[in-house]
Amino acid sequence: MLPMKKWVALCCISLLLLATACSGGTSGSSSSSDGNNQGKSADQIELRMTWWGSQTRHDLTTKVIKLFEEKHPGITIKPEYSGWDGYFDKLTTQVAGSNAPDILQMDYAFLTDFARRGALLDLTPYAESKELRTGEHDKSMLKAGTVDDKLYAITLGVNAPGVIYDATLFKELGIEEPKESWTWEDFGKIAAKIAAAKGEGFYGSVDISGTTNMFEIFIRQKGKGLFDGGTLTATSEELQQWFDMWGTLRENGGATPAEVTASTTSALETRPISLGTAAMEFTWSNQLLTFQQVNKNQDHKLAIQVIPHSAGEQQIGEYLKPGQFISGYAKTKHPKEVAMFIDFMVNDPEATAILGSERGVPVNSSVREQLQPSLSGAEQEIFKFIDIVSQNSSEIDPPYPQGYSEVDSSFKTASEQIAFGQGSAQEVIAQFIANAKAALALGK
Repeated sequence: MLPMKKWVALCCISLLLLATACSGGTSGSSSSSDGNNQGKSADQIELRMTWWGSQTRHDLTTKVIKLFEEKHPGITIKPEYSGWDGYFDKLTTQVAGSNAPDILQMDYAFLTDFARRGALLDLTPYAESKELRTGEHDKSMLKAGTVDDKLYAITLGVNAPGVIYDATLFKELGIEEPKESWTWEDFGKIAAKIAAAKGEGFYGSVDISGTTNMFEIFIRQKGKGLFDGGTLTATSEELQQWFDMWGTLRENGGATPAEVTASTTSALETRPISLGTAAMEFTWSNQLLTFQQVNKNQDHKLAIQVIPHSAGEQQIGEYLKPGQFISGYAKTKHPKEVAMFIDFMVNDPEATAILGSERGVPVNSSVREQLQPSLSGAEQEIFKFIDIVSQNSSEIDPPYPQGYSEVDSSFKTASEQIAFGQGSAQEVIAQFIANAKAALALGK
C-alpha cells in the first residue's frame, strides 16, 4: 500500500493529466478549428460590419471581407448591409443600445453628430503608430474625417455630386449633351424637351427637390454654406425659388410627378433612369458604375456632368467629398483589429483592386496609380469627372451640425407636401424653417 504522501501526489498528477486531455491542448492555442473544422477556438475574434449601398457594393465588400479572413484566419467579420433608407435610423438605435457593429460605414453628413455623441472609435493612435497607414492619403480627406482634432473616419473614396444622363438617348433625340458650363435654366429646357419628345410616362429627370445635399449646392452657388455655426442659412425666398423651379418641371413633364417620386426608393435598380423612364438623375459620381450595370437598356451609354450652375452665381457649388467613410465603433472590444481591417480595406492592393471605384476614386494615391490601366469605360468616366471637378469646384463645407438628420427628414417632408399640394408653399416653407431651427438648437 502506497504511503499517504505518495498517494496524494499520484492523485494530483492524474487530475492534471485529465484536465489537459479535456482542454484539447494548451490555453494559448490560436487555432480557429480542429482537424475536422468543428468550431472556433476561444480566442477567435468575430467583428460585425455594417454598410449601405447597392447589390454591386454588397458583392464587392463581401469579397474583400473573405479575402481579409483568408489572410487573417483568427478573425471573422459578419456583414450587416442594407439600402440607404433607414440606415442611420437603425445605427442610431444600435448606438443607443450599446450594440452597434464594430466597423461602420459612415457619411460626411452624420460624422460630427456620431463623433460628438461618443459613438466612434478614435483612430488617431493607430494612424500615429502606422498600424493604420495614411501617408499616401489626400490630406484634405484626412481633414474631412477629423472632428475636434481626432481622426474618426477614413475616406473610402473621393466623390463629387453630378448629373448622370443617358448619352445614347440624347443622341437619338438630337439633343446636345450638357457642357460643364450649363445652367439650371439649360437643365430645365433640356428636361422639358426630352419629356415632350418621349411622351407620357417618360420624364426628363427625377424630381430631387427633397434632396437636401442637392439643395445645398444650389445654396453654395449663392456664396454661402447651407449651415453656418449650427444655423440654417437658406432664406424663405431661396427655398421658394428652389421649390418653384421643380414645380414647373413637374408640370411640363421635365421631372417625375409627386406619385412617382414618392414611390421611388434609394435603390439604384429602382430609379427612373435605370427603369428607362427618365433621362437624367442627380447623384454621386461613384454611382455611375452601378447605374450602368443595372440599367434596363444595357446598350445605352451613361455619362456624367457637373450640377447645373446658377445665373450670376457667387461661387461654384461643386465640391469634392469623401464618398463614404469607414469608422470604428467606440465600444468595440477589438479596436486594434478594427483598425487593421480599415487599413486593409483602403491600402491593400488586392482589396482595393476588388473595390475599384464603386465607392469613389480611391483615397490612396499609389492605389489610384495602380488601378488606372485596368479601369473599365464607366470607371474611366468617373476618374475623368473627378479631374474636372477638382479644377472647377470650391472647398467643401464643414461636416453638418448635430440635428442635421432631423433637418434632412423635414426637408423631404416639405418637398412632398408641396408636390402633393398639401398647403401653400409659403406655409410649408415657414414650418420647415421653424422645424430646422428647433432641431439645430437642440444640437448646440
